[in-house]
Amino acid sequence: MLAEMQLQAGEAGPAYSLMLEAARKSDDPTLFRRAMNIALQSRSGGAAIDAAQAWAVALPMSAEPHRVMLQIQINMGRLEDSATSLEKVLELTPPADRSELIDAVGQVYARAKDTQQAATVVAAKLRPWLADAATASSAYAALARVQSSAGMTLPARASLAEALNKMPVTSAAGTLAADWLDQPSPMDENALRQYIQRHPSLHDVRMAYARHLLRANRWQDSETELTALTTNPQANLPEAWVILGALQLQLNRPAEAETSFKTFLSQVSNAGPEAENPAHVRGKTQAYLSLAHIAERAQRLDEARAWLDLVDGSEDTLRIQSLRASLLAREGKLAEARALIQSTPESRHGDGVAKLKAEAQLLREAGQNTEAYGVLVEAGKLAPDDHDLAYERAMLAEKLGHTHEMERLLRGIIAAQPDNHNALNALGYSLADRNERLPEAKALIEKALTLAPNDPFITDSLGWVLFRMGQPAEALIHLRKAFDARPDVEIAVHLGEVLWVLGDKQAALTYLRKAKDMQPESELLKSTLQRLQISL
Repeated sequence: MLAEMQLQAGEAGPAYSLMLEAARKSDDPTLFRRAMNIALQSRSGGAAIDAAQAWAVALPMSAEPHRVMLQIQINMGRLEDSATSLEKVLELTPPADRSELIDAVGQVYARAKDTQQAATVVAAKLRPWLADAATASSAYAALARVQSSAGMTLPARASLAEALNKMPVTSAAGTLAADWLDQPSPMDENALRQYIQRHPSLHDVRMAYARHLLRANRWQDSETELTALTTNPQANLPEAWVILGALQLQLNRPAEAETSFKTFLSQVSNAGPEAENPAHVRGKTQAYLSLAHIAERAQRLDEARAWLDLVDGSEDTLRIQSLRASLLAREGKLAEARALIQSTPESRHGDGVAKLKAEAQLLREAGQNTEAYGVLVEAGKLAPDDHDLAYERAMLAEKLGHTHEMERLLRGIIAAQPDNHNALNALGYSLADRNERLPEAKALIEKALTLAPNDPFITDSLGWVLFRMGQPAEALIHLRKAFDARPDVEIAVHLGEVLWVLGDKQAALTYLRKAKDMQPESELLKSTLQRLQISL
């Protein structure tokens, strides 16, 4: 009590001493932990380590003081000192929890400032556990992670190969292998898929692989993996339903997405205290917002408001208010909708620009493109180096017929970010669509495709520029690939036109009808049907 009183009076030093004395007299882990927290709050890492050492002396068979001391030492960059703590915590951790601890050790040391020293410490202290069959897989995976962080690519890959071949298997090796698929020189993806097939109970590995496929824009492959997880009652990964729902929404299948989000909510509502873990809390927010979006698009406005009312008000206030504003705009209350966004408090840096972007989106959806462009110009004054904002302005400038301004903005982005595949693709597609400078358009699109090889929209652009260049058969190959990856209205219209020109009228009508089902009011669809004199 005296220690807490001293702390409230601003006397952190005496408070720490009193709390540590109380901990030593009682051997109470709670008091040792409190003494350490007081030291850390006063930015005294050395005192925190002293408290941890006293705790370890008082309770020599407890791993916790060594674990806390290890974390502090790594954060302070005292890696050489951390070796002893690492050794002790590994020894004292119960065998059933040791593999999980080793995985955490790999992640913590991989973030150390001196990665070379970290690799040296980990390699030395994990040596006994590399030879222990029960921990070999996780130990090799942890070593691989730290070696990779230290730039030791070949040893890291050798360690990961050992981790994948050891029995019993752990999720650590497989999830690391999935993460490494994103590297410039990735590991063999087929090897990972075979690993998943050999060990179907490692559901976390399949989830990590599904996330990689999403990042690579391989949406259908990702959906296959997510479906395998959600249809397996043994997986018990409710968050897979959220990711699947988001993917289905991107693929223009709102009814399926709605089912997935509701399934997630049903599962976490029955999970008890587990539902409060951070991943599930974030998942609930995403599910509520997505369900509100689906209901809004289906003109079920009261239902959309009901879903929004369930979202924690502290979560992404601007996104919630933007959805509420969109509901008002659908009721014809555009001025009120804009006022709602404008009145949203700005709690973080960049919120002012984000509000203007949200307002511009609202105006675009209401068909007021000129006003929307004006709002984006104002946003550009606040953030002149925001390339995403410049990209939005360029796309809107093109809609307004200001192609020279669009090209100026896109070339500015490309000059600042030569690897911006969205800007490269947008400029190339715009030239192709206007049937101008087609060789240049093709070069821009091909460069974008090398940067994002699985992006269906860039693949669509390549097909379209080939069609414009008089190569419809070659165009068809790319357009089919793009539509298979992403059934989108614009890709469907392009496919329909190319098939029509090739003389396959029945197939052309099939894709044009798909486009109409997806978006009956599509301006591209209407203009294409009128130009080709087609009536659906």
